Amino acid sequence: MNTNAHFKVDPRLASLLGENYRSTELAIKELIDNAFDADASNVWIQLPQPLTLDPIVITDDGTGMTEAEVRHEYLNIASSRVSRKGERTRLKNRLVKGRKGIGKFAGLMVASLMEIHTVARERETRLRIFRDELIRAKNDLVQIDLPLVCEQCPGTPSGTEIILKGINQNFTFPNADKLKRLLVLEYGRQPGFNIYVDGELVDIEDIPGESFEHELQLRNGEKAQLRFTLSDGIKPLKQSGIALRVGGKIVGNPRYFGLEEHEEIPTKMLRRLYGELSADSLEQDVTADWGSVVDNSIILQEIEEQVRPLLEEACMELLQREMKWARARLKKRINGSFDRLPPHKKAHASKFFDKVLKKFYGESESRIANIVSVVLDAMEQNDYWLVMQHMAESRGQESAQVADAFSHFGLIDTALIAQQSAQRLAVLKDLEALIFHPDTTPAEIQKAMANNLWLMGPHYAMLAANPELQEVMNLYLNHKYSNGQAARRPNLLLTQDFNKRFLLIELKQPDHTLTLKDRRQAKTYIQDLNVYLPERQIDVVILGGALSSQLVGQRANTDVKMLSYKAMISEARVQLNWLIGELKKR
Repeated sequence: MNTNAHFKVDPRLASLLGENYRSTELAIKELIDNAFDADASNVWIQLPQPLTLDPIVITDDGTGMTEAEVRHEYLNIASSRVSRKGERTRLKNRLVKGRKGIGKFAGLMVASLMEIHTVARERETRLRIFRDELIRAKNDLVQIDLPLVCEQCPGTPSGTEIILKGINQNFTFPNADKLKRLLVLEYGRQPGFNIYVDGELVDIEDIPGESFEHELQLRNGEKAQLRFTLSDGIKPLKQSGIALRVGGKIVGNPRYFGLEEHEEIPTKMLRRLYGELSADSLEQDVTADWGSVVDNSIILQEIEEQVRPLLEEACMELLQREMKWARARLKKRINGSFDRLPPHKKAHASKFFDKVLKKFYGESESRIANIVSVVLDAMEQNDYWLVMQHMAESRGQESAQVADAFSHFGLIDTALIAQQSAQRLAVLKDLEALIFHPDTTPAEIQKAMANNLWLMGPHYAMLAANPELQEVMNLYLNHKYSNGQAARRPNLLLTQDFNKRFLLIELKQPDHTLTLKDRRQAKTYIQDLNVYLPERQIDVVILGGALSSQLVGQRANTDVKMLSYKAMISEARVQLNWLIGELKKR
């Protein structure tokens, strides 16, 4: 006999869903998200004083809920607002934050009793949910009776109040400063949405870090206000940059006022910059949709001239201070390797410190220390340096001493070549895995090979690319593959050797079979590039997955070479093994 089965919902589910939040502050934030989705303009949060039995009260002036909405939507577990009403709110067209339908249980992580008082259409609905009763209940969750009261309230504005009573004593009391920092990062620039914690407006100043305020005097006699913070910690902020506020409204996206092109300031530092520039003088220069300011606005140009140096000074001062601290911690961490260096090497090591700290700004100190330690060890054990000193001291001495110095140089040189070959052999396997990974693109293969052309053989190791050659390739490709042909744009790498002979490398997909058509295309590249590189010898190497039967056994072309990735890697491995074997014999 066929029967139907049904899900049963354990009453403890509501409690378990409330435990999804890592902290009390995050749970409270989830309830603020609900107010945002209800098109509230203001939210007031009243936190209890420590060691009191006062509740947490969250009040908003949003649209509220009718009795039907409470019964059929709010109490509908995992019912997403997006699926019911779309991705945007009805009144303020906000992008809805609540997407899983479980945020309503956030209060049960914080307290043992959650009361909901909500007003819509001059009618108030009150609901009480006891956490412990849900846990103790034996029935299906859908069969539990929840106290719900509805009554008329003429003249009462819409909105919702959530009261959390019986604060969970297993957690620390909600911290106002921590909550404000969390909320300002999420809502700090949200127009028309104000949040008050214990009566204080959540503002930029609630971001932990060093804050700055400047008043700008404009030539038209008016003023602009610049307020910004460089946050503590390396973690980037959401919507970092300086927001432009005109007439109380945010205009366009936050900006860095040209500092993103600054050679000394790392991008990760800019991601810690958060602030606002209030300039009502720009109101006449704002576009009709309030999406931007007209580029040639004289007032905007004047503001930019004043703001950029202020931001640059603050960033550089903090960067230098952090670099100084990081350098000191780094020297301590690498256990005296720097102090063991001879004086003539310490200056170079200090410069290297600064380069590494800037390049890897924001990375863990452990990673930076590992990089520096490797280089310092190499500097400390630089046998080349010792041999060159020995050769310098031998000049003018007896021929036997000079010959002995050259012998030492040859031995060191041979040892380093053997070491380099062994290291190349070790990374060959990783390069092979990268090339043949199904998700790897030709552009990524090009990036991996650009500085590792030894893969193609000893001669190719001497080849190099430079900015001028890259510019030539950009001119050629932009001209050749314009007007909707971007999808056909090949991956080409142009290099040259010490004889100024050019080599063009085309990288196909590792599963692409090379054919005569690819060879003819290579000839076209040579003809095209002769326009940009007149009277220059250009050879072409095309790398692909395999050679077609058309190419197998054909006489090699003098200026076009077809090569499979597998053959290239296999040949590199054979050559390196041979070289290591020969050097060991010596």
